[in-house]
Amino acid sequence: MKISQQIKQQREQRHWSQANLAKRLNISRESISKWESDTALPSFTNVIKLGELFDLSLDDLIKGDDKLIHKFESHGPEPLSRLSKFVLSVAGLSIVGYLIGLALHMSASNLRDWLELPFIITLIWLLCTINWTQMNRILSKKTLIIGGLCLTLLLIPSLTQSIHDMISGMWAGIMQSEKDGYLGVILLFKSILFK
Repeated sequence: MKISQQIKQQREQRHWSQANLAKRLNISRESISKWESDTALPSFTNVIKLGELFDLSLDDLIKGDDKLIHKFESHGPEPLSRLSKFVLSVAGLSIVGYLIGLALHMSASNLRDWLELPFIITLIWLLCTINWTQMNRILSKKTLIIGGLCLTLLLIPSLTQSIHDMISGMWAGIMQSEKDGYLGVILLFKSILFK
């Protein structure tokens, strides 16, 4: 059985619409329509996801679909996606930055002080450039929750240190102003009494 027929049959057995299946795969409904009408073939990654969703082995899914098997054999491995390239680039830059910090004998607090402002500016810039409408369609709730948790855990140390420094500075200022205030009062009384 061709994969187009297999997808349609499995989807209909579960009483899922094309839109419902597309949402589960984080792709467009049009992609499902093209697969079922045999005008396009799913990527290897999507075939794996389909197998997991339908609880079928890859062999059961693609057996008998020579066109799909030929596609996988002739194309070889899929090229890295933009997201994969981005993640690998960030990981590589982080490792290089870490090694530079080690070579310059920078402490973690010095490094954090140098990177805190650029991080905040970059984060604000990122949040302003994201197409939130499209992001809502792409990311699942689970991904958003995990991302929010990671961001929160990343920001807690910086915020804690910043708040602690702010409170310490305010307290030192208050103590200094009280000391100066008492000194001013004493000097005033001294000048009045010893005229």
